[in-house]
Amino acid sequence: MPIRIALLRSMVIGKRRVSGADVRALAEAAGGTDARSVIATGNVVFRSRKAPATLEREMETACAAEFGQSTEIIVKTADEWRALLKANPFSKQAGTAPARVLVWAMREPLPDAGLDQLRRRASADEKVVRTADGDIYMWFGGDIDASKLPAGFGLKSLGAVGTNRNWNTVMKITAVLDEMEAAR
Repeated sequence: MPIRIALLRSMVIGKRRVSGADVRALAEAAGGTDARSVIATGNVVFRSRKAPATLEREMETACAAEFGQSTEIIVKTADEWRALLKANPFSKQAGTAPARVLVWAMREPLPDAGLDQLRRRASADEKVVRTADGDIYMWFGGDIDASKLPAGFGLKSLGAVGTNRNWNTVMKITAVLDEMEAAR
């Protein structure tokens, strides 16, 4: 059965912190099986034949039913996830400073105007790249806590829905994906 990767935009929903068990339950509520949560940042890898858009809708509906409100959930196929990894324009930096590489998994590509706005916010030692599939990579060469890029805006205001993970987390998700693919 195909593998899917789901990423919750927020870990606090309705004033409640979502647990790994909660994230697995959302995947299972959408008919997913063999659900495995990956660290405490709203990631779940599971098996499902359903299309990502269907899973996003069903998991968000289950989230609203469980928590009284929903958060955006981005679902990628295993092939989409692998393409996201391959598209990393900061692979050298990811090898030496993985916490400074931020990956935005997008539901749909960020419009050009939104991308331009992000690039205007970037300092001289920060870079923003949109992949061919519409996901976004950010490199933080300086103080990530002082950056204007990840905070102070929502992607919705820029015209898209997505959620971010640093490269360390991306690699942990990929390790679970690899394990599940090997178990086929």
